[in-house]
Amino acid sequence: MRTRRALLVVVAVVYIGGVVGLAFAPGSIMNRSSWLAQMVVFIPVGALLALLMGRRRWWAAVVFATLGGAWLEAGQSVWMPVGYANLMDLFWVTSGAILGVGLVVVAGAIRHESMPTHESPSMVAQSGPKEIPQD
Repeated sequence: MRTRRALLVVVAVVYIGGVVGLAFAPGSIMNRSSWLAQMVVFIPVGALLALLMGRRRWWAAVVFATLGGAWLEAGQSVWMPVGYANLMDLFWVTSGAILGVGLVVVAGAIRHESMPTHESPSMVAQSGPKEIPQD
């Protein structure tokens, strides 16, 4: 379980680092007026953050993805030529992150509903130090 989480952290860092690199590369897909590309690029960001934070903290994944998108737009307005930063880009990035978080939450709910539950057997008798479970 710990190895899986570490691998997930590495994948998230590499992917989000790539997104940041795309955001500051002149002429990249993240800087063009394609709203669909920006939304699609942030679906895995929302999904990875939701997987890292857990299903109960889905809202934190949305908040962090939105803050990340706002940071990228603010950075573009400071370090890139005029016209790279746009408030609508933040809307599309947040929409993609919400979609990614939603996919993880729904997939987790479906997985938990389909998994059989293993309840511990109730004890019916005790024979010395041994407990005899109910069949």
